[in-house]
Amino acid sequence: MPAKFSYKNDNMSVVEISAIVVGRNEGSKLENCLRSLLFCNDIIYADLDSKDHSLAIAEKFNCRVYNYKKYGPSCEYTQADLISEAINDWVILLDPDEAVDVALQHDIIEALNRLSAMAHIGSIDVPWQFYFGKKRLNGTVWGYRNRKAIVVNKNRYEILPITHYGRRLRPGFENLSIKLTGKNVLHHYWMDDAKSFIAKHKKYLKDEGTDRYNLGQRISVAGISYNIFYEFLRCFVITKGYKDGFTGLFLSFFWTWYCFKSNVSLYSVMKKRNKEAIINNTNAIR
Repeated sequence: MPAKFSYKNDNMSVVEISAIVVGRNEGSKLENCLRSLLFCNDIIYADLDSKDHSLAIAEKFNCRVYNYKKYGPSCEYTQADLISEAINDWVILLDPDEAVDVALQHDIIEALNRLSAMAHIGSIDVPWQFYFGKKRLNGTVWGYRNRKAIVVNKNRYEILPITHYGRRLRPGFENLSIKLTGKNVLHHYWMDDAKSFIAKHKKYLKDEGTDRYNLGQRISVAGISYNIFYEFLRCFVITKGYKDGFTGLFLSFFWTWYCFKSNVSLYSVMKKRNKEAIINNTNAIR
């Protein structure tokens, strides 16, 4: 168990929170992440067969460590497996390249103290600040007014093993938003360079078409074509990627390419499933 740390509000009430961090070979950022979670009294670190010093760092912070030799394409697969292991009902879900600002730590504690009488709240989202290398992003779909639900009640929220689309409130529960007041952000030291950025997103694309299809999403050839122009407009203009100069232009082109590949993948899965359905129906008639 980590060293106990409790933040007390004006009413001297104490909230106990669990945290889950899933990582693989991200020891260079993990220490900063775990240090920002010391206000939690239960920290779980799931290691995906790291070859660096990640495990040593987790042990330094007295985390409960779970070792995984096999892992899915994203952390949602492991979070779905571990959420029931959290000691407390309220759980913070972080990646190793994220850190909770001190101001946000206090806001989370105060919000949870208020929620003790609110049985309809199942998650809390917070302001999410992205960095590309050492550059703080002001625009693009990543850097413009972004938010993330990182505090969830394990009995009111579910995590499915689906990349990017597997987190959701259970029916009947609502989300609470913490307002941006200045420094109260979740820092996301997102990508170190263009090479790692491209490699990570190529990995995401591997299963995205299937995941989207299973969630009921569909797309047409016309939709794929229209989406190319819309997503660039969205990333560079609507979400003000132009504020980040060349970095914003690069990210906008990449986002457009990524959405195109994701849509093509979804369309390919649709064609495959339709073909399989026709064959199955033909065989059934026979």
